[in-house]
Amino acid sequence: MSSTRTLDIPGYQVVKYLGSGARSSIWSIRQRRSGEMYALKRVVRREEADERFLEQAENEFLIASRLSHPVIRQCHEIRRVRKWFKTREVHLIMEYCPGRSVQENRPTDLMEVLRIFTAVAEGLNHMHRNGWLHTDMKPNNVIVAPSGTVKIIDLGQGCEIGTVKERIQGTPDFIAPEQVNRYPLDARTDVFNFGAALYWTLTGQAIKTVMPKQADSIQLKDELHLQSASELNPEVPPALAALVADCVAFQASKRPVSMEPVLTKLALIHKQLTRQIPNGDTLVAEETDEPLDDDFDDDLDDLDDGPDLAEWED
Repeated sequence: MSSTRTLDIPGYQVVKYLGSGARSSIWSIRQRRSGEMYALKRVVRREEADERFLEQAENEFLIASRLSHPVIRQCHEIRRVRKWFKTREVHLIMEYCPGRSVQENRPTDLMEVLRIFTAVAEGLNHMHRNGWLHTDMKPNNVIVAPSGTVKIIDLGQGCEIGTVKERIQGTPDFIAPEQVNRYPLDARTDVFNFGAALYWTLTGQAIKTVMPKQADSIQLKDELHLQSASELNPEVPPALAALVADCVAFQASKRPVSMEPVLTKLALIHKQLTRQIPNGDTLVAEETDEPLDDDFDDDLDDLDDGPDLAEWED
């Protein structure tokens, strides 16, 4: 669907088709009364099995409407299109977030990576403080605007802390073990997803989860063997590599308990790096007496396939 003529949204002018995902399309729209720009997510029910996509859109609006944070994309309105007493479409009118995802435009500057993921950690921490989880944090769900503004998007798979999901939901290469095993989810689940996304951003490679994207089946393991981010990218300081490793620990009990200790570590790493003094074309780090602690539905077609927003299908 690429023509604006195929879509009519009362009160809005459809400006541009932006992209599509599983049973959904994204458009930029302009409110006729105010002239302000918004984004529209249109989710269409084509068959009985598509009901879950409508449910995810409803869920996204529910969660977003209960949060208020500059890093989390806002949802302003939900509209339902009904036919024969059934909802056939759901329209989400959302904050317009121009920019590119981290997946599309992977930053290579270490300070920029720290800036982006510190903002993401702050947004996730806000969600956790209000009792919600994202559960699908990945590079494709982080948008960076030309101005540098960072936005977390796609809350459709989010849930309340403590939820046990009826089916496996998540993205291969970023999914936490407890999501695959369908155990109760908590802040440490988002910590894992966050760490996996940060690892990919720093190295260009995905960690080996219990459900890697390239595998034909679930690979149940007791541990995840992780190559240090510093080995793959020498610019990554050991403290940051250690933080990432802590975040993606196989056992949730070995991860940071929330985003707050993650934010503390990120701030310390940033502080150390900003103490570096330019010396010609190199950076010479100042000595410091503040060392950094290096420790710190069974239905597969419901799985998000990753960067292209497509869903796994049997």
